[in-house]
Amino acid sequence: MVTLNTLRNKGGVLLAIVIGVALLAFVLGDMLTSGSTLMNSAKMNVGTIDGEKVSTQEYAQAIDQLTEVQQITTGTQGSSEQQNEMIRTQAWDLMIRQKALNPALEALGLTVSEDELVSLLSGTNPSPIIAQMFANPQTGMFDPTLLRQFVANVDQDPTGRMHTFWNYLQTEVADQSLIFKFKNLIDKGSYITTFEAEQLAGIESKTYSVEYLVSRYESIADSTVTVTDAELRKYYDQHRGMFKQENLRDIKYVTFEALPSTDDYAAAEKTVRDLAEGLKTAANVQQYVSMNSQSTFDTRYYKPGEIGGELGTFAFSATPDMVYGPVLNGDQWTMARVADVAVIPDSIRISNIVLAAAQQSVADSLTQALKNGGDFAAAAQEFSLDTQSAAEGGDLGMMDPQTLAPQFAEALKGVSVGSITTVTTPEAIFIVKVTDSKGASQKVQLGVITYNVEASELTRNQVYTEANKFATAANGNGFDKAANDAALAVRVATVGPNDPTVGGMQQSRELARWAFNNEVNAISEVQEFGNNFVIATITTAREKGIAPFEQVKEDLRTLVIREKKGQMLAEKMAGATSVTALASTLGVDTLANNDINFQGFMAPEVGFDPAFTGGVSGIAKEGVVSKPIVGRIGVYAAQITGERENEMNTAVEKARLAAEAQQSAFMAAYQAFLDMSDIQDTRYRFY
Repeated sequence: MVTLNTLRNKGGVLLAIVIGVALLAFVLGDMLTSGSTLMNSAKMNVGTIDGEKVSTQEYAQAIDQLTEVQQITTGTQGSSEQQNEMIRTQAWDLMIRQKALNPALEALGLTVSEDELVSLLSGTNPSPIIAQMFANPQTGMFDPTLLRQFVANVDQDPTGRMHTFWNYLQTEVADQSLIFKFKNLIDKGSYITTFEAEQLAGIESKTYSVEYLVSRYESIADSTVTVTDAELRKYYDQHRGMFKQENLRDIKYVTFEALPSTDDYAAAEKTVRDLAEGLKTAANVQQYVSMNSQSTFDTRYYKPGEIGGELGTFAFSATPDMVYGPVLNGDQWTMARVADVAVIPDSIRISNIVLAAAQQSVADSLTQALKNGGDFAAAAQEFSLDTQSAAEGGDLGMMDPQTLAPQFAEALKGVSVGSITTVTTPEAIFIVKVTDSKGASQKVQLGVITYNVEASELTRNQVYTEANKFATAANGNGFDKAANDAALAVRVATVGPNDPTVGGMQQSRELARWAFNNEVNAISEVQEFGNNFVIATITTAREKGIAPFEQVKEDLRTLVIREKKGQMLAEKMAGATSVTALASTLGVDTLANNDINFQGFMAPEVGFDPAFTGGVSGIAKEGVVSKPIVGRIGVYAAQITGERENEMNTAVEKARLAAEAQQSAFMAAYQAFLDMSDIQDTRYRFY
């Protein structure tokens, strides 16, 4: 009987594969985010997609839909901020699909017909989404019986949630199929000729022994290289594509960290000592630990060797009333007491019969008959709703009993082989028989209390006061002067409009939002993120598109200086006939390596520099000194001293190149689609 509860253990599959799968399966990185300046007339919009405004209400509805899907699959009502951020991103992707991608593909003639959708949902070759969602847990293979059972129960669910979930799955299946068609269309336009494959295979098959040198750029002082504004402008005009940027903000910020004071450590120790006394006399260790520990109670039973260190020694030598610790490690206190000792097998083999929740009388009579010697396998084949296991006489195979759901693990704890028990859930009744057991031994369940030493409210208030003083000084005298006067370390960060965190600080999404809702040189109020109180200022606003000349002028200066240094160093190397002699002239070391290949990206003993390996592969013949190779670290001169060849399969090389070309073409086509859709993302105004 497949219900939503049955699928909840597949929630991770759903969240990782189903939600947004049509786009996420192919689009890597942050391709879907962009930004623009928010105009007054768009204050109630979260952005624009292909000329259509997306209202806050419409976006919120998409978030609500995906939130419900998450709750359905996980069985929980709450969600973490990280999950919320993921859902908001997926909701925006959904908007792009609905308003731009799907209409554009339909205009090309790419659609998913009703008959095709039916086939993808229930045919012999179902969608990957359906195949993974309704896979048999034992085999990992698609089980059409599970799908049929789920669909049969959709209309029986009084809450309507199964219907919501099923509708959502159908939408995702259709969208994924559409994306597959789009990718196949692009793939067919990508082609690698046999000549291309042969040429590249010939280059990549050769490995060289090389003598070489590098004259590094830092050997020439920047101050000795003259660069004019005209030269900077010329470089900028010739390389504008290098300066394409997204909507970003550069910020500077200082942090005041609220660390526990001496009084806080003393107060924490007193609390911990009191907890230890309570733990020693607690009648119910699990209940006491659950109520007082900052970490969840570990229900698992462990055998010797599975718990390390002093705690492991304690677990298997302590009397029932003994308490481990309290022990302080860093800022965390730990104490423990044995909660239970039981003989539990490492693995058991069980068979089950699954009945509907309304079949209580059938379950009672069937259980009694089986306990009186009835044929369990025959009964499973006749009565069980789990047709997959019923075909095997109800057998579910060997498993660790501690991996079972809590109600099953508790019901089977301590039972012997041949025992039959009943487990009732709101959705079904399970008649379970233990048919085999291995590795039974005495195991220990530990009740561990952890208690973190944290800054008290008084300490936090004192730190906040210091942070607020800095904010006042920064607003009066300038951010940099205030930081210098207070001898504070200034940190820098470049943030995007939808960045969930800044500088690794937990729950610091609000700082990114602030940066996009304020002007350059604005100074923030004190913002609190975990144990950090932060004050920031905006130094640069980078708008989407080609960065203005003045904004990248210093970057240009660095690039032009390096280019000029490359020309100067190359001139010194021109006409060389020996690497060794040239190295002596230049005052640098001669280097050697026997494994230089075109596929490599490293200049050995120098660093990452693909220009070097490319330059070596272009040397005409052995013994000839290369033309100067201008790289990212310096300028090289190289001389091949030996060569060996490993024959490469041209067909394999062609297939590899074709796959790379198809992926590259799809990414380029998709990026072009996004650019043409003019996606303006201003969600930072609200989220």
